[in-house]
Order: sequence, then structure tokens, then C-alpha cells
Amino acid sequence: MNVLQSLTELYNHLSLDSTYRNVCKGILENLDEAANGTVYDIAELTNSSRTTVWRMVQKLGYKNFTDFHHELRRAVKHYTYYNRLLPSEQSQDAASVKDFMLRQVMQTYELIKDQIDTKELEQIAEDLHLADKVVFYTPYKNSAILSLQQNLAMEGQETGYYCLLPDMLEDSITLTEQSIVIVNMIEHVETMDMELVFNNIKKKRAKIYGVSTRYEKYLDKELFYSDKDKIVTGVLMFDLYFLMLSEIYRMKYIG
Repeated sequence: MNVLQSLTELYNHLSLDSTYRNVCKGILENLDEAANGTVYDIAELTNSSRTTVWRMVQKLGYKNFTDFHHELRRAVKHYTYYNRLLPSEQSQDAASVKDFMLRQVMQTYELIKDQIDTKELEQIAEDLHLADKVVFYTPYKNSAILSLQQNLAMEGQETGYYCLLPDMLEDSITLTEQSIVIVNMIEHVETMDMELVFNNIKKKRAKIYGVSTRYEKYLDKELFYSDKDKIVTGVLMFDLYFLMLSEIYRMKYIG
């Protein structure tokens, strides 16, 4: 995930009375000032101390303030390229956006019909059932994953769901050979490097199931292929895949 996604995820994750949440809030609501200011400026902007700002930066997974600030400045300066589903020339009016989305929905239908093998889904459900622990590493919380996690919990399965790099790093050293990690990584170059997380998983010999071009070499099982240039199709594929898997798991083991 990129710096803006990390800030948003941490902001949503923390309690209302958290000092670090207030720092995230202050930065997100004053992005231009934060991107162009120093650590002292951000501390003043967020009504906190320089130490508090630095500790918040650590919670995002950055080793120093300079790296965080560089990424923040780049994200704000080049936001025209961030969080965009289609090129600006293709989104001149609401009708063109709707047409684009409908085309991606139809492409998703064809991909699911061609790529998704129901017998393989049943096998993956069995793999999850037999695992000692199932964890999910994704850039943001997803309702389909939460549905599957709830069904796993009904069977007494140990689970975890992490979206921030420090949490993934901490969890990855607790895995065993019987653990399964399900990943979905954003592939853009400005996202944080996840190599250390994947190396930790491999050292523990846990299995990695997921979707990723950038980290494909680490996958024990690629769940489906997703074209990184077709963002909406990828999101819909992921959601529908895990909704199907959740229902199949429930059918087989809960009833």
C-alpha cells in the first residue's frame, strides 16, 4: 500500500482517543501543508510533539521520517496518478464512467467463468480447514475476507487480518508449516516493499495463496490472474472469489 492508504488505514484502525489517530487526521486534512512542511511543522499542525509524529511514522512501517515525508510529498504532488480507476481522458462525464464500469463488470463475468474451478475452490476450503492458522495480508479491509474470517472462526480456526506493514511483519514470525497466508498486493511502484514479510513467511515454511504479479515468485498457489491495468476487474474478481470461497467453506463445514 502507498503512504496515503497507510495513513487512512491507521486512522480508521485506531481508537477515537488515540493521539496517533489525531496525528493521522491532521495530516490527512492538511495534506499540502504536511507534504511541504518539516517534522516540526507537522507536529504544530497536528497539535502534537515531534516524538509523537515520529512514533506514528513508525507505526506505518517507515524506518525514518525522511522516507515517510518523501513518499508523502510525492503522493500529494502526483495525486493525479493515485487512486484513479481510469485515465482522466476517459472520465469526462458520468455516462463515460458508468460505461467503463459496466465493461469491467462484463469482463469480470467472463474471467470468473473461464478461470475459476469450483473443484479447486473446494480444495482450498479444505486446506483452510486443516490449517493451524489462516491469516490475510491485504492493503485494506475487505468485506468478503471478513465473511470468510467469520466462518473460519465458527469452526474454531485461529485467524488474523492485517493491513499495515508492521503488523504483517510481527504476525509473519508467528507462523508455522501448517499456516496459510492469503495475500492481495497492490502492484504500483510507489507501494511499500513487502519482501521482508514474504521472506519471513518462507522461513516459517507457511503456505502463501494469493494474487500478485510483483511477488509471484513467493506464491505457493495463485488463486487467479488479474491484469493490474484493469483495477475494477481485479477488485470485483477478488471480492467474488472470496465470497464464493466463504460460502463453499460454510457449506462444507458449518452447514
